[in-house]
Amino acid sequence: LAELLRHPEDLDKLPALRAELTRKKAVVDSQLRVGLAEQLSVTQAGMTSISTAQQTVNLIKDEMMKIDKLCAEAQNTIRDFPQINLVAQIHRNFEQVEVMKSAIDTFAVNLEELERWLREDDGDIENQPNLLKIHYGLSQLRDVRDKAMEQIKGDGDSALELVDNLPLDGGGTLRDQFARLDDVVDWFDDHVGQACMNLIPLVQSGNNGMVVRLALIVEEEEKKDKQVRALMDAQKEYKELASRFKSIAAGPKVLRGYKE
Repeated sequence: LAELLRHPEDLDKLPALRAELTRKKAVVDSQLRVGLAEQLSVTQAGMTSISTAQQTVNLIKDEMMKIDKLCAEAQNTIRDFPQINLVAQIHRNFEQVEVMKSAIDTFAVNLEELERWLREDDGDIENQPNLLKIHYGLSQLRDVRDKAMEQIKGDGDSALELVDNLPLDGGGTLRDQFARLDDVVDWFDDHVGQACMNLIPLVQSGNNGMVVRLALIVEEEEKKDKQVRALMDAQKEYKELASRFKSIAAGPKVLRGYKE
């Protein structure tokens, strides 16, 4: 007002000033009403999604309880069920041992191949043509390591002794190979970190292939982290029920945080 009303004759401008301020206030009020309507719509949609998700979770819980009940009832209705179950369990264990043995036998060879690809990418750090297949290979080896350590936890000190002392065909012990895997993961993470730090120059230079490869890796790791969070929530909320379904407990157990 001090800027607008410097002289007595400026008082004649009051009606025009009032009309201008009224017009501006009407515009602001209209924008606020539109913004409020949009926020209410978004909030309502979010509340609907939460309600739908809760209903879905409850349905899944009910179905899991039905399956658990059917499994329990089957033990009393199927003749010779204990013997059938024992044979089936032995068969599953045998298959798991075969798969794990095959993975351990090729562990060192696969690590050497990953190291060779990383060395190649060291020489072409701006493009890193091997980035995707390195990530795929590392994911497989990390899953093997996680499954092995999960099994070892249930087998006690004797299994830990084998991990620490049993020599492998590729040289060293299983513990040595797992430590070597950690070094390769750090090497890979350094490559990913350099790509992230240079993301803007990569886009500016038109290096779309490198950007897409990096995005695919982050997307895949984000999916795995969501699975880990879902598993943690399931085990926390329905610990007793989730423990009976081994398919729920399968997969990665640690958040890797590549998106962050």
